[in-house]
Amino acid sequence: MTNRTLRRNIAALGTTLGLGVALPFAVWVTPAYAQAQLEITKTTVGAFVRGGQGVYRIHVDNTGGDPTTGGTRVDDHFPTGITVEHVSVNGAVGCLIPVDRREITCGTANPLAANDDYSIDVTVNVAADAPCSVTNTASVIDVDGIASDTSSVTTNIPGGGCSDAGAGGGGGPILPVNLNGVIPMFNNITTNNNIQSPGAHNASNEVFGLNTP
Repeated sequence: MTNRTLRRNIAALGTTLGLGVALPFAVWVTPAYAQAQLEITKTTVGAFVRGGQGVYRIHVDNTGGDPTTGGTRVDDHFPTGITVEHVSVNGAVGCLIPVDRREITCGTANPLAANDDYSIDVTVNVAADAPCSVTNTASVIDVDGIASDTSSVTTNIPGGGCSDAGAGGGGGPILPVNLNGVIPMFNNITTNNNIQSPGAHNASNEVFGLNTP
């Protein structure tokens, strides 16, 4: 083997060993910076009733390791039958409500620090002819456009021909019942509306009818 060939092989081996040492560090390397991570949660506080009021709560949180690069903005467009009455905020948050009161734009001028948050409570008027169920979506964005998130909540609205939230089934009270050929030994039973059937009510002394064959 010539000296030139030997030098070439040694150089190739050195390159291979160098990659073998460097690659594991390259694979497991962690970023030298962190980013803001905005999260928004939309919920309701209490019940919504047709012809009454309800409260939406919006919670914004920066769960990232860095502050946002600028301020944050929250946009919320409300569904048919829902209009804004007033807004309550905590922290240095301001809100704008247009004349039609169908949406809000809230925000902060200063960056939102890592692990910092704020809340917005929106009291709304529920129209007497509002849909029986509405879905509302709110969004938040870093004004520099780096971080954003959305959250939706679906709310049942009872009253005015809409059934209670979570109601199921159908029909009226279970009793009276006509049991053909059965002795009416279960007279004077009190029923209740635990099954949440529309129209159910508490009633005592409902009588079984008896038709003998």
